Amino acid sequence: MASCPRPVPSSLPWRAGLRELLPGSETWLMERVLAYAKAQGYAAYTSTLVEPWRVSIAGLTAAILGALDSRDGIPWEYPLECEAPSDPIAVFADIEATRHRARGVTLAMFWGLLKYYERAYLDCIEAGFPKGEGAVCAAFFIAACFARMEYVFVLRWAELSGQEQTDALARENRDLANEKNKYLTVFESISQGLFLLDAENRLDNCNAAGLAMLGRGGATGGMYYAATEEAGGGGFGALRGKPLAVLLPWLEAALARPESHGRVELEATVSEAGENRIFQAAVEAVADISGKFAGKLVLCRDVTERRRMELALAQSEERYRTLIDIMHQGLAILSPEGRIDFANETLGELLGVPLASLVGRPFAAFVRADDRERFREAQAGRRQGLADPYEMGLCREDGSPVCVMASPSPIVGRDGEFQGSLEVFTDVTRLRQLETRLATAKRLEAIGHLAGGVAHEINTPLQYVSGNLEFAKKNLPHLLALLGMYEDALRLAPENPELAAKLREIEAFRQDNDLETVLAELLPALEESLAGTERVAGFVRSIKRFARTESMGRQAIDVNEAILATVEMARSAQEFPVCLETELAEELPPLCCVPGDFNQLLLCLLLNAAQATEKTGRSDACVRVQSRLEGGNVIVSVSDHGPGIPPEIQDKIFNPFFTTHDVGKGGGQGLSIALAIAEKHKGSIRFVTTPGLGSTFLVSFPLE
Repeated sequence: MASCPRPVPSSLPWRAGLRELLPGSETWLMERVLAYAKAQGYAAYTSTLVEPWRVSIAGLTAAILGALDSRDGIPWEYPLECEAPSDPIAVFADIEATRHRARGVTLAMFWGLLKYYERAYLDCIEAGFPKGEGAVCAAFFIAACFARMEYVFVLRWAELSGQEQTDALARENRDLANEKNKYLTVFESISQGLFLLDAENRLDNCNAAGLAMLGRGGATGGMYYAATEEAGGGGFGALRGKPLAVLLPWLEAALARPESHGRVELEATVSEAGENRIFQAAVEAVADISGKFAGKLVLCRDVTERRRMELALAQSEERYRTLIDIMHQGLAILSPEGRIDFANETLGELLGVPLASLVGRPFAAFVRADDRERFREAQAGRRQGLADPYEMGLCREDGSPVCVMASPSPIVGRDGEFQGSLEVFTDVTRLRQLETRLATAKRLEAIGHLAGGVAHEINTPLQYVSGNLEFAKKNLPHLLALLGMYEDALRLAPENPELAAKLREIEAFRQDNDLETVLAELLPALEESLAGTERVAGFVRSIKRFARTESMGRQAIDVNEAILATVEMARSAQEFPVCLETELAEELPPLCCVPGDFNQLLLCLLLNAAQATEKTGRSDACVRVQSRLEGGNVIVSVSDHGPGIPPEIQDKIFNPFFTTHDVGKGGGQGLSIALAIAEKHKGSIRFVTTPGLGSTFLVSFPLE
């Protein structure tokens, strides 16, 4: 109930007070009248909606205020004929009388309701006006207005003759029939089973679809028009009055819920003729025009086929999703703007991004900067229907590179409009790495063949030189001794002018050619030449050992000998003036491995260490190679005096193509190849680094 009417200031005249009080009290008046109508049963003949009653109060208030300003329509005049259009009270009463009489309201019934209207308005004046003459005048005026309305109602009801009553009744019956036909048309046109129950959950009416659910076929409206059929006659009339819970037991739980619980919905599986059927039902309480509970409305539908289709669709989607997710390739549907509208789990793993946060992001954000222009060109080609595969580099969320082959397919709508593209991404990073390793292996194999030929070509003449030098070194002392003996003999010979002249000539020759020095240096020169040839021979042997290829298979190698050969090659290959030192353990057992792989791994680490050390610019910096036996593993370590490995990239240094060197200084394959070789031999690589002091890479090879 609304609060009491706002009081009228005592300073206002009673007419002005009415103009202020009544319009502001519409809600209060409407609620009082509606409550009375429901309590006295008047609501059975009119609507219980709030809006019609508000309109009625507003119209009555307007008529009263209109009479307040009217000069001709004085409320307390009662002429024999009340047709003056200038009388607002008479006009309002005439309209209301016509409306309520058409609804079947009698004069007595309407008069009783009108009296409560009058009581409500008088209560409003009593509550809103201050005590005094103004309140008396306002109440007198309101009473006169209602007396005027009663007079008009009596006239209008009295004017209705017997024939007019018959005609009015015929019109009302015709309108009622039309409304009934509309109701039946709507009721029967609903494709789901519709059941109307009374307050005891007994069947009052149902449509044709409902009869079919009850196992009864029939014409539209069969249940409604069987109302007069004898119960038990075998027709539809026999169903009327039966509890619906008996006819459809699966509805029992929903029907047992009291109407205060509001709308009740359920789904049930029912076995019919050996087949399970699935039904959905909604139970709604129904109120009469007075708002009282009158029964329930039950809407049922067979959703068996729908559920089967949903299950088939779900299974199809599950198979489709499973197929998409188990693909080894990443799959994405890109919008025309290049946004990721759909992706599978493989693509999320490929990019290192959870699938939930991947959708909606621009794919270009994952494309390597050098390839973004190419990607945009490829996307533009999709709009022209081009579907050529292309290769590009991607960057994972953590910054590590990935090389993919993209196989696109344009998506075109029925109207020919470009709607995006389906992109399948194959990770070819490993393939490219293997190609690089294969190319490296082929180069090593070529170097091996070349080294073998070079070694042969050098070794043969070297043997001649070495043999001849050895022969000269061995026999030179004898020749020198013989020369001394000749000189001694000449000095001891008797005086002979010719011999004396020859001795002077020999002495002059010795002085001119400094034969004393030549004879003294000749033997050391031969020794140095022999040492040089031995060094060349050792270098040739190193080349031959280093260039042994995988085609030779696994062999037992001397680890220290392989290290020394690789260090010798590194000295020749490096472009930096970096010292290479070795500290090799003695009596290491033979290691079974592919010799060329071992040499390649160590060379990668040596060159990487030399490049890191060269960056420091220190003259005393060096790279140290060590070997030792640790348990059942041979450990080879390479240490440098470089700047160390920053923490933010320590988890990326073994990634293919990752490099910290300038362009042209390295392709980012060295450490990844070294790791692959170690893993191939069931070994491992780890590193220890100190920023600013250097790094040590330790390679472990199992002996078994």
